[in-house]
Amino acid sequence: MTSIARCALAAFLAFGCAHPSRSRAPGAATASAERFLSVEGTAGRLRVSDGGSGEPAVVLLHGLGADLEAWRPQLDHLRATRRAVAYDQRGHGGSDKARDGVYTLEALTADLEAVRRALGLGQMILVGHSMSGAVLTLYAGAHPQEVAGLVYVDAIGDFRGVPREELQPVIEREASPSFGALQRRAMFEEMLGAKARPATRAQVLAALGRIDPPAFSALRRSMFQFRDAGSHHARYRGAALAIEAAENPCRASCRTARRTRRGRAERRARTVRRDRSMRPSRADGLREDGRARRLLSDPSLSRPAGREADRASVARSVRSSPRMVG
Repeated sequence: MTSIARCALAAFLAFGCAHPSRSRAPGAATASAERFLSVEGTAGRLRVSDGGSGEPAVVLLHGLGADLEAWRPQLDHLRATRRAVAYDQRGHGGSDKARDGVYTLEALTADLEAVRRALGLGQMILVGHSMSGAVLTLYAGAHPQEVAGLVYVDAIGDFRGVPREELQPVIEREASPSFGALQRRAMFEEMLGAKARPATRAQVLAALGRIDPPAFSALRRSMFQFRDAGSHHARYRGAALAIEAAENPCRASCRTARRTRRGRAERRARTVRRDRSMRPSRADGLREDGRARRLLSDPSLSRPAGREADRASVARSVRSSPRMVG
């Protein structure tokens, strides 16, 4: 995550919760001290990091192949003023492999609710990176009363703009026995690019190496099958912030979708102006290159774009772009 994205996230949290309540549910962490818990998800134990105090709590969800440590700078920063929680999703990091073998966006959404209940959280500000953008959308649609705000960090929207027949070869290739650790690593190496710092590269690839292998292709398939973000998001009426990397390969398609759906976008989105004092920090997280643009918006306008988008452009990005890894 870039420093600009981190500042935008901080600004959103300040806007959405200027005076966090200091009341804590039983079992909440005190002060900013971190504690690691093992919480029963819907298909196995989940490794959870909990710390700080104040409501609403911020719950951060990592992307495909990552783990909770992807949020380490944000956790340390947020816990000075509020409660912040992150966890390894099923089949990732220190969490169990799914005992039922199910890896879908809906299963991850159910795990999020299990974590909320286990920690006794009230309303939450949810932050999701990449694949977890879809988890945020599904959760907010199913439990709008539990959500104080949504922050989409370089997150996916849905794939309704990509013909199913163009996705099927990708699904079949990634589900084949020949697609293994080397192929997953190559995808992430391309995503990191030449500008990634050695420490960043090592952290990302180490986390990827801990994923339950079936989880990768199964979750990618579930992402490709997600085609109705708008209907889920329509059930949620609260604040939402999308932070998108400037080098996103679907930017042109997203612009097309926003132009053709301008009436809806004007009703549901407003631009957050960039603070000129923001400067990149050497303490950035996973993506240190590129600027970020910030938009309060409907996640169905996020990557990939809706039906009105240039389908060929979106399909090419799905087949070849590491930004679509999840």
